[in-house]
Amino acid sequence: MKEFIHDISEIFSRLGKEIDDVKANLEKVKLEAKKADLTGQEIQRKINEFQAVAQPKVDKINEILEKLAEENNGK
Repeated sequence: MKEFIHDISEIFSRLGKEIDDVKANLEKVKLEAKKADLTGQEIQRKINEFQAVAQPKVDKINEILEKLAEENNGK
């Protein structure tokens, strides 16, 4: 009986440590998720900045292409 109680105690001790390890890993995952979210927001901000700079150029290219298409259709 004494050995059984010792074994159960050891199992609970290991289980407690594993639970602590899981909690610590969960905190690490939460931290990394926050970092990933911030990185995603920064990427989106950069994309928006790029689009704001590029859009007038894209619009001009499309305008030129439309004029060329009209000229080719008129011939």
